[in-house]
This record gives sequence, C-alpha cells and structure tokens, in this order.
Amino acid sequence: MRFFILWVAVCVHVGQSDVPIVSRWDVFSTKTLYRWAHDTTRPNPNSDYVISYNNGTCRAAHVNMVIRHGARFPTKGSIADVHELVEKLKRNKRIDLYPEIDSWVSPYHADLESMLNSEGVLEQSALGQRTYTRYQRLFDLNGDSASFVSTNKQRTKASANSFYNGAYNTSGGCLVRETECVNPLKKPLPSLIIDDHRLRYYDSCESFESETLNNKTNMAEFSNYETTADFINIIQSIKSNLGINESVGLNADDVYTLYDLCAYDQYTLNPNMPPVWCRLLSDAQREVLEYGQDIETWYENMYSQPINSVLACPLVRSMFEHLEASMNDSWNYNQTILDNRYKVAVFQFAHSETVATLMAALGLYKDTRPLLATNRAAMTNRLFKSSTLLPYSSNLAFVLYACDVNRNDVNSTRVFLLQLFVNERVVRIPGCSTDACPFEVVRQRYAEVINNCNIKDICDDDKNGASGASTIFPPGLVG
Repeated sequence: MRFFILWVAVCVHVGQSDVPIVSRWDVFSTKTLYRWAHDTTRPNPNSDYVISYNNGTCRAAHVNMVIRHGARFPTKGSIADVHELVEKLKRNKRIDLYPEIDSWVSPYHADLESMLNSEGVLEQSALGQRTYTRYQRLFDLNGDSASFVSTNKQRTKASANSFYNGAYNTSGGCLVRETECVNPLKKPLPSLIIDDHRLRYYDSCESFESETLNNKTNMAEFSNYETTADFINIIQSIKSNLGINESVGLNADDVYTLYDLCAYDQYTLNPNMPPVWCRLLSDAQREVLEYGQDIETWYENMYSQPINSVLACPLVRSMFEHLEASMNDSWNYNQTILDNRYKVAVFQFAHSETVATLMAALGLYKDTRPLLATNRAAMTNRLFKSSTLLPYSSNLAFVLYACDVNRNDVNSTRVFLLQLFVNERVVRIPGCSTDACPFEVVRQRYAEVINNCNIKDICDDDKNGASGASTIFPPGLVG
C-alpha cells in the first residue's frame, strides 16, 4: 500500500484555466522522496525477526542491504539547467502572471551540488531506526559486528553516517568522522569502507557504455516520446499558462527541468503550498513525464540489453559471500556470537543505478513488454515504476534466517532461509514458491551470475564484441 501526502483540493487561477494543486507526490521518478512513495511508520520491535517454517522457528541471522543515498541537492548540471530555465521564463512570460517566478531566489549553489540535504539526513536516519527496530533482538545481541560500505561520494558517505546514527542512537560524525560523534552508549564505532568496485561497477565499463548508454536505437524511444501528442500538449499548456509567445522555444529538457524543480523546491524549501513550478503542471501531466523518465531509466539500467542483467554481478557475488559466511551449524544465533568471522549485517550505500541494475541481475520487476514511446496507456500497471522502486533512500535487502535445530535428532542439520525485501516489503524471490526460501535454492538460482562474474571480461569491448554479456552468461540469464 502506498501512502501519499494529500493536499486540500483547491484550485488556483493560472492564465485562462484552472488546474488542481498537487494531489499526489509519488510521480517524480528518481527525484521522489521515500516518504512520498512508501509508508515510513516505525514498525513494532522485532516485527521481522522471527518467521515460521515447516512448523519450526527461524530467527534473523544476517541482514545484507543495499541502499540508495537520501535526498540530495541537484547536480551541477541540473543547477545550471534550473537557472537557465527560470531566466527564460522570467524574460518571456506575461508580467502579470505568476509573480512568484519573478521573485524566486535560487537555494541551489555550486558548493552544495549533489550533496545530501536535510531531508536526506532525516530519510536515512529514520530508515536506520526502522531497520534496527525490525530486528532489534538481532542487533541488540550482535550489532557491534555490522559492516558499513559506501561509494566515494559525499551523499553516500553522509547517508551511511545518518543511517548509523538512526540505528544506533548516536549523532554527529560517527562514521565519516568529520564532526564529533555523540555516542551515549559508548559503542565501538565501525570504520566506513569505501568500495567503488563493488558498488559503482558501471563506471568505466566500456561494454555497458557502448551497448547501453550509447545505444542510439534504445535511446530513440526516449527521444520519440518527446514528439508524442501528450508531451507536446504539456509544452503548449505551460506556454499558455504563462502567456509565453508561440515563437519562444520551450523544449523537452525545459519541461523535465520544470518537473524536477517542482520536487527540488518542495523538499528543499518545505513551503506551505506547492511551489509555483508544481502548479504549472497537472497531476496527469506529471504522470506523462514520469513515464518518460521511466523509459530512460529502464533502457539505461534494466532489461534493454543483456549486459544490464549481469552488470551488478560483483555486488550479487559479494552479497552471497557475506550470507554464506554468516551460516554456521554450531553458532547459537539467539545469543552474542564472538567469532570474528561473523557479521550481523552489511549495509551498502550507493546510487539509483546500483539499485536498478541489482534488481535486473536478480530478475525483478520484469514486464512482459518493453517500455516504448507509444505504449504508455498499455503500461499503466507496469511492474517497473521508478518513482516507487528507485526513490531517494530506496533499498533492497536479503535477510538470512537460521532455523532451530532439532536437538532430539542427531542427524538434524540447521536450515537457512532467505527473504528478499524491497523498500522494506517482502518480495517473492524468482524461482521460489514461498516468501521464505531455502538458501541453497536461491544460491542455485543465481549461480551463473555469482560464479561467472568477471567484471573485467564483461566490460571488455574488444574481448566480447557487441554483446559481451551473452558470450559469458547463458542466454536464459540475460536480457
């Protein structure tokens, strides 16, 4: 169930027409706040700590979680686009319409570009708190053995720090060590591990760049969408609402910048009513733009090319290595484990591209047809919707459960189960008949991705030709 921020249903006068103020906020693609798309109510303690399996009891033994950074300031390029657009609108709109545009002062500056903002700090802190609460018994016993990993970006390192503070009831720079850490319980502080190879595997990947990012056929869908009647009507509507002369050029990039600026201003300034940029678009128009962003994200990160489905193999392999290292028949998971080989959790902080390509590698959210410029109406109920799957602070976790051993049977061995959580909700693992699935079944499902993962070979254009992933992985595992 999704939870939306609802605004009082009122209308504002816009030029010659009335358009409703924003009634839903879960439509801003990767610029969507987590709380706009998902329930952020704090769960009951230990709500996901114990599950039943074959009439037995299984307890959480390890959490392996990949988390997108929290809400951030716009990138340097986006800031430039925003300033250019606002100046264009100021120069060309009717002076009596939307005076807020004339008086708007940008809160976006180069020294803040791409940095985690206050909303992102709150997002991550709350996510950390909820995660600890769900498995409180596990973390109370073994929380000191958790590992924290990040890419080498300010927004991911700051996200890790905020998540840690929320989970462990600390404040300050407890992971990044840039400010004093307030640590009331005097817990030992972990080091933040920087690992771009594990979490930004798409950087400098020649095959990914040539087969996906520079694929003119794929990207043509995104460009073609900008020529559809729905998109052109949005451009005309904005011009009409602002009294802009038809001769003034307003292009698709301007429209997407306006759409993004609505989200940026809403979560940066927290105004009493939606920003002026939001009021220049209707709910229906935002859904049109959301689909355009979904086309771009799907082709760049999901199932458009075989390589997209295997690019995240370094991360998948690492996750399963940590899961396997946390399995031991002799350990008592209902008490503190003193073996230094054991990690109660691995929390990894990365980017929307990381989470999306991980989803593709795991075979999640695979629609029966591709997203096209011409099929938006048919894809209304699509599985892949970036606003829901990839908002700020989106997350994906494998949770390992250790089931009680039958002490009366000398031949009894411990059963280990996996559950998959996406944005804090259980998702059935492909190939499993139940939500809690035996570890060996899941490990076998992803055996090729894990065992055949050589990112150097996957990304080597010269070695693999035009479809390197297909030559390394069997056809059934790609595309």
